[in-house]
Amino acid sequence: MKTEHLIALWGWPVALLTAFAATALGVHLNARATQRRDDQKAREELEAQADEFASAALAVRVTGYTSDYLWNGRIPLLKAVMMVGAQFAAGKLDPRRTGASAIWEAAARASALNAYLDRSRNRAAAEVTDSLKHALRVAMPLARHPNPAVESTTDAVLDALLHHRSQAVLDQRLRAFRDAVRTAATVPVPAWRRAARRGVALPAAGLRAVRSRLRRTPTGP
Repeated sequence: MKTEHLIALWGWPVALLTAFAATALGVHLNARATQRRDDQKAREELEAQADEFASAALAVRVTGYTSDYLWNGRIPLLKAVMMVGAQFAAGKLDPRRTGASAIWEAAARASALNAYLDRSRNRAAAEVTDSLKHALRVAMPLARHPNPAVESTTDAVLDALLHHRSQAVLDQRLRAFRDAVRTAATVPVPAWRRAARRGVALPAAGLRAVRSRLRRTPTGP
C-alpha cells in the first residue's frame, strides 16, 4: 500500500480524535473559568456580608450605650426626677394661679414632661431593638455558611450581643470573626504550587540544619 493511501486511511481517525480532544479541553477550560468566576463572586459576597454584619454589631453596641447613657441608670433617673420636679414647682408657683388651679397646673406640667421623657425612652429602646434585628438578619447567611470557622465565629458574636457581654469580649470575637472571613475568602493555593514550594524549601532547610550542627560541633584544642 502506498504511503499516500496510508495517510489517507489514518488521517480521518487522527482528525476525529484531535477534534474530540480539543472539544474536551475547551469544555474543561470553560468549566474552570466558570468555577473561578463563581468562587470569586462567592468570596466578594462573603466579604460584603461580613462587613455589613460587623457594622451592624457595632451599631447595636453604640445604640445600646447611647440608650443606657441617656435613659437608664441612676443619673438619668435623677435628672428626670429633677426635671419633673422643676416643672411641678414652676406650675405651682405660677402667680396667675392659686389653690387647686395651681396644683392642677403643676401636675399638668409634670405629667406632660414625664410623657415626653417616656416617649423618648421608648424611642431609644426601639432603636436598640431595630439595630439588633438588623444584626440578626444580616447574620443569618453567615451563620449558615459552609465554612465552620465563619459559622462558629458568627454565633459567638451574636452571643456577645444577645447576652450583653463586655466590650472587650465583643472586640475579641469580632477579631476572630474577621480572621475567619479573611481565611475563607483567600484564594486557595493549588496543590502543585504547594508541592513546588516545599521542594524549594527542603534544600534550604537542610542547609540551615547542617550549618546549625556545624556551629554546635566542638572544635579541637
